[in-house]
Amino acid sequence: MKHTRNTAQATIMTVDDTVKNLELLEEMLVTAGYRVVQFPRGELAIRAALRNPPDLILLDVMMPFMNGYQVCRTLKQNEELSDIPVIFVSALGDADSKVKAFTEGGVDYVTKPYQDEEVLARIRIHLELRDARRKLQDQKAHLDDIVRERTYDLNQAQKVANIGSWKLTLSDDMIELSEQARIIMGLATETIPCNTPIPLSKWMDQIHTDDRRMVRDTWLEAKSNFKNGYATEYRVRKDDATIWVHEDARFELDADGRPLRAIGTIQDVTERRTHLKALERQNRVLRDIAWTQSHVVRAPLVRLMGLVEVLDDEHFAGMGRDEVLAEINRSAGELDEIIRDITLKTDQLFKPGESE
Repeated sequence: MKHTRNTAQATIMTVDDTVKNLELLEEMLVTAGYRVVQFPRGELAIRAALRNPPDLILLDVMMPFMNGYQVCRTLKQNEELSDIPVIFVSALGDADSKVKAFTEGGVDYVTKPYQDEEVLARIRIHLELRDARRKLQDQKAHLDDIVRERTYDLNQAQKVANIGSWKLTLSDDMIELSEQARIIMGLATETIPCNTPIPLSKWMDQIHTDDRRMVRDTWLEAKSNFKNGYATEYRVRKDDATIWVHEDARFELDADGRPLRAIGTIQDVTERRTHLKALERQNRVLRDIAWTQSHVVRAPLVRLMGLVEVLDDEHFAGMGRDEVLAEINRSAGELDEIIRDITLKTDQLFKPGESE
């Protein structure tokens, strides 16, 4: 909520059991352009403040039933009224009375008899300070909203890309994970709130036992040569299954060039690796097919071409006609078998979900 009220339009509450003092304060404040509400007793002032909080309170110390210190203490204990500046206006000028006033939450202390200019100046200063605090609170709330929006957008982007971020403090080996990083590493069910650092050992426990030593060696090597960071891939145990992740990290340095923390990303690359494996298998099959086409198919094909030429020779190159035809048929059958094998391999190559 924005607070744009001009200090000259502020509402001042005056609390004093002496009617003459209330009249003097009212005349001074109204002349200065303030709206004034008056109360001769502290209890009445508190009830009125709860209904319509003023912008500032001028409070006498010595009053019957409930003195000024008690009134101020009660106001400061109420969340809705605690930020209202209270200026004590009292005939008590000793140090103890002033210290007591500030201890109970007062922002200022004016001793009677007072000068109007002095009181008005103090009122103006404290109203401006309150407005400044409110503006700072508004700005902070606005920045908090922006941070929440950006954090939400970042989390959504990480979910879409199936990638998470993390930050590791090197001094204590505590690692802070984004929401998606926790999901990827199988730590989403942890009762620790998101973005609360956890021991690095919890992260390491999720790594497949066969890859844990490699990851540890990679990490130790990176710490000793921190300027280059590192990138690695390994398996993670997650929900009774195994996934592949890609981890990439860089180091933040202090003013002396020493590493303070590591910042990185973690991405689930299981699907990508599955696709790459399938592509590698397909490439092997395609190479086999290409070799078959260039070598295996050539032999029966050349033989067939030679036999066809023999048919044009009336002497059949010393072979009987039936013998030539039988050889042609055998070569054609061999070629057909090779082509069928190529076709079978090609069909298997593009069957979805098939793996070695």
